[in-house]
Amino acid sequence: MGQEPNNPISVSERLESFRRWAKLKQYQIEVTYAVNTYTPLEKVFYSLVLILFTLSVAGFAHYILPRVLGPVYSIWYILSQDIHQIASHIGTSNKMAHIASHGPIASPFESQVLSL
Repeated sequence: MGQEPNNPISVSERLESFRRWAKLKQYQIEVTYAVNTYTPLEKVFYSLVLILFTLSVAGFAHYILPRVLGPVYSIWYILSQDIHQIASHIGTSNKMAHIASHGPIASPFESQVLSL
């Protein structure tokens, strides 16, 4: 910021400045979340627990939810088709007729599930 244009900062000075900033941020995080009270073995253990928990949640969201919600969305699609057919036969101006005129209600997730 306060550097003169004719006095550029060298690459090694920039790297050293970045290292100091990174160490300061690491220290601030350790003090804020009391990580500095853990032993090195505890830090490794809790890091592994956090990584495994994160991967488990991501795996659940990626693999299990589509297999559970896929049949639910398929049933919803089938039921909404039945409502469409019933409403077209009744010909009334109620909610079923509105659904019939605008087609079945589908979620954005449904196209991904049906393509599996």
